[in-house]
Amino acid sequence: MRINKLYAVFVLCITVSIASAQDKPLTITLGNIKTELKNSALNLGIQYLVSLDSAYKEQDLLFPGKKSLFQISPEFNIQTGTSDAFSAIDVKITGVALLFQTVKIDGVITPDTKKLFHAFPLSAGIETNNNFDYVNAIFEVGYVPWYQAVFMSKVPAWLKKTKIGIFLQGGYKFNLNITDSVNKSGGDADQSNENTDKGILRTKGSFGINTQELINLPFIKIGLAGDANGWYDILNKTTYFNLEGKLRFFVGKNRYFDFVYQKGSGAPNFNKGDQYGINLTVGF
Repeated sequence: MRINKLYAVFVLCITVSIASAQDKPLTITLGNIKTELKNSALNLGIQYLVSLDSAYKEQDLLFPGKKSLFQISPEFNIQTGTSDAFSAIDVKITGVALLFQTVKIDGVITPDTKKLFHAFPLSAGIETNNNFDYVNAIFEVGYVPWYQAVFMSKVPAWLKKTKIGIFLQGGYKFNLNITDSVNKSGGDADQSNENTDKGILRTKGSFGINTQELINLPFIKIGLAGDANGWYDILNKTTYFNLEGKLRFFVGKNRYFDFVYQKGSGAPNFNKGDQYGINLTVGF
């Protein structure tokens, strides 16, 4: 049907926009870092995130409506390393409802890409550290405005390289009693005020920027990327934050070196330490 073809084209146009979508669903990062305790350590990151164009190929995962789309996909993000490196394991199922205005083109109703879109992520999953000292069962709802469309001429080009979102997270922190988490130190320590065998209730704000290839030289391409996240722990009346900046050197298709600085580990440890080093990332 013609309308289905239009939806397919539309989905392909928003590949890199919704809820931190990326060019490749699977990325693997390996690097050498300096930890909070000034130790040299290896850092490993694995991320799997299905973008909407990939999900469209599976008809049972993408549900188009007259003024909406709904996509369901698995997602996981793993950060680990040796010594006292920051660690986090986040595994979840995410559904994204996308609402938009429509316009008639040649008599056919299609999404109006000149106007603001509204994405509402809905997720359920678990988060823990690499020692599995505990498991947080987390349910999350959020709002992510989409303003990156090519035809949104009123939005500055630099602003289209950013993303923002607000979220509400709730759940329960289970104590697994597997390892001794009390004596952990440096970036390996759990510094959250969330107690085991208790409920979790947080708000979260997120901001990210990725310039892609900002500087194009004959022999190399350079860009900048960064993320800032803040949480408010409603039950314990505490705030947490995480900052990460990257100076990126592109060394081939879907391959790049990053000089990275990270302040705060983010969920679930909410460690306040610093970590910096150099990583190689490859997308598959």
